[in-house]
Amino acid sequence: ASKARTTQSSATVLDLVLTTHPDLVQSLSLLPGLSDHSVIHFCISNILPNRSKIIKLIRDYNRADFTSINAELEAFSHEFFLRFSERTTEENWLLFKYKVNQLTNRYIPLRKIKNTQSPWFTSSLRRLLNKKKRLFRKAKLSMIPERWAAYHRAEDDYARALYLAKDAFFQNTLPSLLETNPRKFWNVVNGEEKKPIELITDSELVVPRESCCTVLNSAFSSFFTDVASPVFPNTSAYDFFQMDSVVIDWYGICKLIQNLKLSSCPGDDGINPKFLKNTQVYSSIILSKIFSQSLESSLLPDDWRVGKVVPLHKSGSTHCPINYRPISLTSIPCKLLEHVIYSHVVQFLESNSFFSVHQHGFRKNYSCETQLLSFTNDLFSAVDSSSTVHCIFIDFSKAFDTVCHKLLLYKLSKLNLDPTVLKWIESFLFNRTQFVTANEFNSSLCPVMSGVPQGSVLGPLLFLIYINDLPISISSSIKLFADDCVIYRNITSPSDHVILQSDLDNISSWCDTWLMKLNTTKCKFMRISRHASDATPTVYSLNDAPLTQVSSYKYLGVHITDNLSWQTHVDHVTSNANRTLGYLRRNFSLAPSSLKLLLYKTLVRPKLEYASSIWDPHINSLILNIEAIQNRSVRFIFSNYFRTASVTSMKSNLNLPELALRRKIFRLCLFHKIYHFNPFLSDLLFQPPSYISSRNDHHFKVGVPNSRTNLHFCSFIPTTCSDWNHLPAAIASIADTNLFKSAIYNHIL
Repeated sequence: ASKARTTQSSATVLDLVLTTHPDLVQSLSLLPGLSDHSVIHFCISNILPNRSKIIKLIRDYNRADFTSINAELEAFSHEFFLRFSERTTEENWLLFKYKVNQLTNRYIPLRKIKNTQSPWFTSSLRRLLNKKKRLFRKAKLSMIPERWAAYHRAEDDYARALYLAKDAFFQNTLPSLLETNPRKFWNVVNGEEKKPIELITDSELVVPRESCCTVLNSAFSSFFTDVASPVFPNTSAYDFFQMDSVVIDWYGICKLIQNLKLSSCPGDDGINPKFLKNTQVYSSIILSKIFSQSLESSLLPDDWRVGKVVPLHKSGSTHCPINYRPISLTSIPCKLLEHVIYSHVVQFLESNSFFSVHQHGFRKNYSCETQLLSFTNDLFSAVDSSSTVHCIFIDFSKAFDTVCHKLLLYKLSKLNLDPTVLKWIESFLFNRTQFVTANEFNSSLCPVMSGVPQGSVLGPLLFLIYINDLPISISSSIKLFADDCVIYRNITSPSDHVILQSDLDNISSWCDTWLMKLNTTKCKFMRISRHASDATPTVYSLNDAPLTQVSSYKYLGVHITDNLSWQTHVDHVTSNANRTLGYLRRNFSLAPSSLKLLLYKTLVRPKLEYASSIWDPHINSLILNIEAIQNRSVRFIFSNYFRTASVTSMKSNLNLPELALRRKIFRLCLFHKIYHFNPFLSDLLFQPPSYISSRNDHHFKVGVPNSRTNLHFCSFIPTTCSDWNHLPAAIASIADTNLFKSAIYNHIL
């Protein structure tokens, strides 16, 4: 850091530049001042926001005439089926799509919506504001006291009316929005004004807003792997029985339509889930026939292979195209058929125990928590036995976008899937196109040369199949959550270091074979041990690039440190939750207590409780730091900041238990899910009891592992096993997850 004040004997930092967006501050330097106090000089690179109102036309489904729509759709279906088999899948789809658009235009009216940062700002307020501005200009020109007095009266009238409008909005309008328009409610709460995307080129030129979609589409397309003739490795087919054929019936499609989220965005075909849900009987009958024809012919309508890509900012500068993630909005009807195929393929693969036991992503009874539990339990156990563990966190570069279609189909061909399903998936993957929509503009279509569509139903499953054989060549421990990968090994001799490096080389070779890329700059090495004296220099490399050693790494949203302390993670989550609470205090001070309580439970508390069953701290200072956020939130809810007010009684009035008790409940619920629904993890993590007392124990008792260190003793397995064993038999025996959760809440709280 540069010193702003320099004398012959000292140098002092006096002036600071504070910013929430460091990427905007450039060319910071010190200029000589008139005295020994230098002047800070810096440039801010920013784009002035466009304050023009955006008015959009949307369909008002609340005023739609679905009685007439269903009547016309019924009549259409009779005519539609007369010559159905004589037409192609594309022709039948276009007929249905045309009819839906026709009925939508005829029976669902349009309404105007506009975005605004101040939803309480009414037309009467605007008139008062204009009057105030008008009187100010007159007073400024004339400088007559009477006109200044008139201006001040208008200013007071406007301030009073603004306060009353805000109060009415937060007390009445906003709470009612939760019932009538939940999406608008949360947009207001989250401050989600539709801000335009503003990009800057490498040469620091501002990209015109109408061209941002094209620039983003080019950036997303650059991630694709375009290999005309990949080398197919010699792999054996799986010894599975032939997968059963997929049979589609209208009743099953009707149930899928019933479960559609009304907030789901339609694809490029424009067919809205609200339309399908309100016409579910006739839509399901028509779509089931189109789906069967598509599956039998292995042909998809062109609309189903068009991705409407919405850029979602990840992190870093919002002006850089590579900091956006492409989210593909695909056809809702196509997703319904994907659901059918997905359920059949997953059931077939799970029945054949296809998926790697190390894969926790996108699988039933597996989650981020099960992945983190399995990983951290190995770490705590190793440290408890005085071992040193070396962990390598692997980062794949654009993993979902770089999957080679031909290699993926080669892997699928080895699974003995139903031939019609395999051909349909091939048609689903090839000849896809996409366009980017940004700032109310659309880019031109570009071909999708690789990858599984992010936002589709089949995409995650296809990626799991693609990466499933990665652990086979790894002799060290490995954990996967989709593309999030960590490999680790207990280091007891120099040969362990060699083996771990060999595993890294095998991962690199696997990536070369299957055309995946590693982001070596984001791959990190961590040495975990209780003994600082063990810290001998160790170097691991990937693709000949040495890996950076770190003391802390954020893995699946949880900060893992080299001493297995949760201090770093607690500091991060409390800081994050505190920022959110500050936002609520600044913007919702006028809201009623009931709404403030909802905002706390929805926006603040989840930040304190994500995966808290894994990192539940035992150190009292950390427990108090977390609870302090809830205490401050309670004062915000009641608008009571008096030091003499009892926070405990306020929490009792709101029925808010201590967060430590909630974390205990979360631990027991996770334990229950694994014990009753995941036999593999249950056998891996839980020991059989050495003794069961007929008087004091229940029949679901598990063994509590011995601990040499307090670190291991306070980790998930020893602590939760003990808590589980002390539960009443009537609760431990409950198999249903929801019933167990209810019973454990009543028991602990």
